[in-house]
Amino acid sequence: MLTLQTSAENLSASGRIILVKPDTPLIKRPHLHDIRTQNRSRILQVLRERDLVSRQELAEILDLTPASLSRISRELIAQGICVDAPISRDGSQRGRPSVALKINAMGGFLVAISISSFSRLISIVDISGQQHHQQEIPKSVISSAPETVAFIGDFVDKLVAKRLLDRSLIIGASLTLPGSINVKSGFLTKSILLHWPNFPIKERLIERLQCPTRIENNGDALCRHFLDVHPCNEQHSSNVFLAHVSEGMGASIAIGDRIVRRLADEGWINDISVPSNPADKQSKRKLSLLASGRAILTNLLDANIPTQKGETEFSAKLEAAVTMANKTSEETRDVFFEAGQALGANLVALTIAIAPDAIVLAGPVLKAQAYAEGVRTSYEKVAEEMDIQPSRIVVSDASYIEASENLALHDFFFSGGYVT
Repeated sequence: MLTLQTSAENLSASGRIILVKPDTPLIKRPHLHDIRTQNRSRILQVLRERDLVSRQELAEILDLTPASLSRISRELIAQGICVDAPISRDGSQRGRPSVALKINAMGGFLVAISISSFSRLISIVDISGQQHHQQEIPKSVISSAPETVAFIGDFVDKLVAKRLLDRSLIIGASLTLPGSINVKSGFLTKSILLHWPNFPIKERLIERLQCPTRIENNGDALCRHFLDVHPCNEQHSSNVFLAHVSEGMGASIAIGDRIVRRLADEGWINDISVPSNPADKQSKRKLSLLASGRAILTNLLDANIPTQKGETEFSAKLEAAVTMANKTSEETRDVFFEAGQALGANLVALTIAIAPDAIVLAGPVLKAQAYAEGVRTSYEKVAEEMDIQPSRIVVSDASYIEASENLALHDFFFSGGYVT
């Protein structure tokens, strides 16, 4: 019988949960093991999207033999990940009822934590992606990394104590943050929001939550969410450039469905020097000073446009400005549009070596429709002038906590996190 080990000392070097089968001989053909793991992931992705699918249909969708599908299905059911479920039919149908495969939502849980200027949330989701519990982290807590770990751990402990969560079924956790992260060590190396120098946040969370934990920057988490929610098909491939526009700016690149690492620093796009005036190529400023949320608020203040009386926090000011741009203020709309134009004018240069199938715009600034309009207008104009086929531009409405939840599911479940 397979047993699920979730304590910190039983984590693999890769940080994944290990399924241990006593006295199991070494795998003689590891490539077959890799194929089976990949097929497990594909099956679970289909079940997540379609809930209830017959074995015959699964085999046809994934081009698997009935024998292969049957073997993997038995494993998933034995491990509590999936269950058999009858397919409903009308009274005119006779014979033995068909049986479908379905994710057992209560077969495991994940802890997703998201910290940004706009939200500080802890979410508990089951392995079907359904959210069960959510808790806001007070702003005062995130000023200290140890206090943040303690708050997260205490929240989980309380759910366990109240029997609202079974600790043995917690299979993984994810934490998404703004800034630059050393993914291997789990250290936050640079952030405009958090000041956690030399603090091993990943190690401390693993110790406190007693499960594997993934640390990721917000830009890469948003990109991973887009890739998973928009799987490859005839309209979409897996080469993506994502521009994350919040207080500052970030970018994430995916090639062949894999995130391309730039030292886990999404903020590299911030410091790129670009022409601040198309008519004057010699006049250059950092892109973040032209197209970020901070730049937008600066321009609004320069134009003497009130954001909202009494508001002091950046996030509240920007949210108020977004509302004005979408509803009431033409002048505010123009500020967002011009900021979007500044980003769009430089997207060809930023993406020409990647040739992405999609350019994804994400982050709270994109809630202002004028910003995306500005990006598209300027980008398509430059692409036409350079005689370059433009990429699709897609606006993602994913929140930070949704991206963190998806990251946890991707890392510890749908990508085969149950097996090494």
